[in-house]
Amino acid sequence: MTLAALVVDYGGVLDDFGDSFRGGETGDGDERAPLVSALERLRNEGVVTALLSNGDRRPAELDCGRLFDVVAVSGETGLRKPEAASFRDVAERLELPPGRCVLLDDEPRNVTAAVAVGMVGVSHSGVRSTLYELSVLFDLDSLG
Repeated sequence: MTLAALVVDYGGVLDDFGDSFRGGETGDGDERAPLVSALERLRNEGVVTALLSNGDRRPAELDCGRLFDVVAVSGETGLRKPEAASFRDVAERLELPPGRCVLLDDEPRNVTAAVAVGMVGVSHSGVRSTLYELSVLFDLDSLG
């Protein structure tokens, strides 16, 4: 089955500048975290995207309307990771079966729970390895 969606956590993932962060900017003068740029590229390639966060509200630092097809934050949905219902809810909102969704999160217990409901799980431990893994999963030359 072809993967069609990226479901991503915010804290510890989309706010991770990795080694390229120097004094408030990445090496190319772009102040966005590398995974935010990758998210934009994936959307341009036709991948649907969702934010799945245990936060109380949408992160003000992100233009959620531009970056995500679906935003599911615990403060709005009442569901929290690693509850299976949180992963099923976001897949349903994306109108996709869980098996067509990739969850990207920095908490291994959340990745494990997502895999248990049928999603592909990516455990974020570093920007470069995550960019590589996403490029392989979504069959793109490079996201980095």
